[in-house]
Amino acid sequence: MQVCYVSEMHKSVRHKTILAGVEAISISSDRTFPRHSHDEFGFGYIVDGAQDSWSGRGLVEAEAGDTITVNPGELHDGVGRKGYPRHWRMMFLSPTAIQGYCDKPVRSAEFSRPVLRSRQALKQSAEAFTALTQDQPDANHAEQLLMLALHTQLDSNPLTGRDTRRTPEVRTVLDMIFQGWDSSLSLADFAVATNSSRYQILRRFSYEVGTTPHAYLTQHRIKRAKEMIVAGSPLAETALACGFSDQSHLTRAFSRQLGLTPGCFVRKVG
Repeated sequence: MQVCYVSEMHKSVRHKTILAGVEAISISSDRTFPRHSHDEFGFGYIVDGAQDSWSGRGLVEAEAGDTITVNPGELHDGVGRKGYPRHWRMMFLSPTAIQGYCDKPVRSAEFSRPVLRSRQALKQSAEAFTALTQDQPDANHAEQLLMLALHTQLDSNPLTGRDTRRTPEVRTVLDMIFQGWDSSLSLADFAVATNSSRYQILRRFSYEVGTTPHAYLTQHRIKRAKEMIVAGSPLAETALACGFSDQSHLTRAFSRQLGLTPGCFVRKVG
């Protein structure tokens, strides 16, 4: 288990789990998180407090007892109700793990509801989280509870429709980010590649994706930095490999995006 304190009102606990491709995180915070996305499927529940956040599927108005979800690549932010810290627990599953735990192809798996108010969903999610994070977990027990909770949240609507609604210009910029995230990319580069003005591609991308190209590129770089850090790469080398000017630049962006520093992210406690 890893425990990190970024401020008096922010505590992040990253739990080890017995299941491959499954991560469990518990956060208590009064912080506002900028728009970002995950590579994994995520679902969990609000323990205390409430939030009124934005996501690609609409406003996420969630209170204690509600379950919440996020799809891979889905932009969302994290905004608590003013003056009230909130506590939430999340389970993140890689696409490979999802493939093993549901009866449909991963491209047909989607959480259709960002918030679900259901006693059954809450009970299943809490039981799965507990089973995954206890000191001596039973893999079979944890897996079965996770699958039950997962299937309550999953919907059959496909994810493929998201990309097809994006214009060719925006798909071009996304491809440039996915393929060249470790190199220097500017708004001018995107404009040239799409035969647009800088303002035109900025406006189109922000409208269709929900954030600026720069912000999307930064959060994508942070994802890759997270993978390198977990693999044991030194922070200075990781920063340069992921397109940041230096380790301090990486640390600032990482902390702003994830709510904890890179050093805290890899520190093991207990």
